[in-house]
Amino acid sequence: MASKKGISATRLKVIYRRQSCPAWDETYTPSILATPQEAPSISRAFILTPSKLGGRETHLLSTSERNAALLGFYHPDVVGLQEQRMLSPEPTVHPLWTMLNTDRTQLAPLMGVIDVAERLGHLNLLPRIRVPNPERIGESLTLVFPWIGDLLWAIKGASGQIFCVNWTIKDQQISFARPGPRRDGKLREFIDSHAVLARHEIEKSYYLDAGIRTLRIAGEEIDQHVVANLRHLFLYHRRKVDLSSEQRAEILDKIIAAHEAEIPPGEVLSYFVMKGRYSAEDCRSVLYQAIWDRRLRVDLFRPILINRPLHSETIDVIAHYRDWFKEAR
Repeated sequence: MASKKGISATRLKVIYRRQSCPAWDETYTPSILATPQEAPSISRAFILTPSKLGGRETHLLSTSERNAALLGFYHPDVVGLQEQRMLSPEPTVHPLWTMLNTDRTQLAPLMGVIDVAERLGHLNLLPRIRVPNPERIGESLTLVFPWIGDLLWAIKGASGQIFCVNWTIKDQQISFARPGPRRDGKLREFIDSHAVLARHEIEKSYYLDAGIRTLRIAGEEIDQHVVANLRHLFLYHRRKVDLSSEQRAEILDKIIAAHEAEIPPGEVLSYFVMKGRYSAEDCRSVLYQAIWDRRLRVDLFRPILINRPLHSETIDVIAHYRDWFKEAR
């Protein structure tokens, strides 16, 4: 059986089938799935199902990718994500071409990785593969095997117009200047930093052709308390709560009053449980969903503990990382 990992004719067909003109709805399928069959063996794969994407499975291939994705899912202006998106070797339409209700007349095309690499003098760095020529039996063709990006966001700006921002993800900023380990997890004996930097330069120019910013996001740049809080809130953010809007409002009003009086939210939960009004799980869901939806603003740079008073927000996470979500100028 042909390998579902690495560079092969089988993988090439799969990637093009999934990514020839990818949509932004629930039908989107990334180039690489976060499964044992497809994810690199050295990766830590995660599958998240955010309500913001209609609950579709989102495939992430590292802890840093997952943490960065959670930050994007929390952002109120994010309206879409295409993770593990193919960087097309050939010219193709702007990524937002398939976004519903988009004015296509304003969308510049992507010129393709081959065009960009040739302009930058890096054509020799592109990975290639030989495949059978479908038109001539016994002959083969040499094709450029596509690179795969990390996170491509669709964001609604203040004017209501949607734009894209591309994130390329590493654990540390220093990692953008050196190649990753081999597929067996061992370090590479020969470190060609020039080729690594050229790869990033090509990706940046590839998206800039269509007016899209590319940012190098390091997992170490995301505050660890923010990460831990978003991970916990995410577990509850789409949990179904069988309560009326009035009942949810009653719980939240009591939690807000306790917050203002510096009383732990756990005491509110205990009160409702002892009275037989609501379950502890429903109360937790109302609390955490209110924080996730930014209706209850607490400090995400400090641990959220249910048995300790909540800390009022002093630094807005969205404001702190605002530069990561800005449109190209």
